[in-house]
Amino acid sequence: MTDLRRLLDLLRERSVVTRTGWGAAVVGVLGVLVGWVLGWDEARLVGIGLLVLLVLSVLMTLGGSRVDLDLSVRPVRVRPGVTADGSLLVTNGRSRRVAPADLEVPVDGRIEAFRMGSLGPGVRVDYPFPIPTRRRGVVVVGPVTTVLGDPFGLARRTLNTSRTVELFVHPEVVRLPSLDAGLVRDLEGRPTQDPSVSDLDFHTLRAYLPGDDRRHVHWQSSARMSAAAGTTTLMMKGYTDTRRSHLGVLFDARLDGYADEGTFERGITAAASVAVRALRDEMDVSVVAGGHAVDRAGVARTLDGFSRVEPDDSDLPSLAARLSGLAPGTSIVVMVTGADTPVAEVQRAAGHLGPHVRLHVLRVAPGERSTISSVLDITFLTMGSIGDLARLVRAVGGQ
Repeated sequence: MTDLRRLLDLLRERSVVTRTGWGAAVVGVLGVLVGWVLGWDEARLVGIGLLVLLVLSVLMTLGGSRVDLDLSVRPVRVRPGVTADGSLLVTNGRSRRVAPADLEVPVDGRIEAFRMGSLGPGVRVDYPFPIPTRRRGVVVVGPVTTVLGDPFGLARRTLNTSRTVELFVHPEVVRLPSLDAGLVRDLEGRPTQDPSVSDLDFHTLRAYLPGDDRRHVHWQSSARMSAAAGTTTLMMKGYTDTRRSHLGVLFDARLDGYADEGTFERGITAAASVAVRALRDEMDVSVVAGGHAVDRAGVARTLDGFSRVEPDDSDLPSLAARLSGLAPGTSIVVMVTGADTPVAEVQRAAGHLGPHVRLHVLRVAPGERSTISSVLDITFLTMGSIGDLARLVRAVGGQ
């Protein structure tokens, strides 16, 4: 019985006959048998008619030629509520005319359907369609399928398919003040007072000392000083070492840790806003958000990563361990989580980051008063409203 069922499933998958077609075939056969046994001419005629219709439907799916399908979306990155423009370009690259067919474009769970007429050799036809967006995420468009079939849906044959295109709906991002005066104040990443003999830019001039490398002589200043003093005076370029801040952003994607889905999205907005501000401040940024990670990418690709974030069960210590392996040079971490995350879990996560990392924990707590507090060298920021994020970032620098 099981083998027979598998055989029927295989025939159904390989056959061009649809479920409706198989139903028509069963009714047709039964009609012919009943009419034959009982001498019921009407039943016999209905059965024969259904079987003939099924055969004609199958014949309509035969033949046909492949066409070239080019699926595109512009722009490929939008904000929620913006409508993108999809386009399906169909080209008959063959030397003979192709038969009419149906074109089906899956768009985020729905189908955009087009009827393609018969195309002559070299003919190109463009089918535009809108792609509305409502929320952050990744809208998958395609693959397009070319379908031959009958008007009754008894038979269906897929000829060819196209590639899949992704439309990134980025999270909303709020404007924040420069992190130099806030979260990363006094951190490494800006010019220091540490002397260096090999940097890209020099900041001071000093007199030559025995043993100095003459490749670092500033000849223009040396000539000026020698002319003024009447003796040979060499001036050396004085460098100061510079370091580049590396910011890590951790987003706790456990949905049950937030009050509702809207609070979850506000947490993503906060995490994305901090990451974008840091990138614009020319910092290195690594992001671990649930099951997705982005390491030292530009603004667009970082926001692409936030678009992909879905609820995930990873706890904070797991996220911190992944960030530590991904970017061991991280100097500061902003951890975005729900309002009720235990301090003990945050401390376990901090243990994976190392003692040299400064940790800020941003708790998303809608309706609560936005505050800043410190526990065991960890700064906790409670954000009652997304509008308070800029003030919290600025206030950390004043502590």
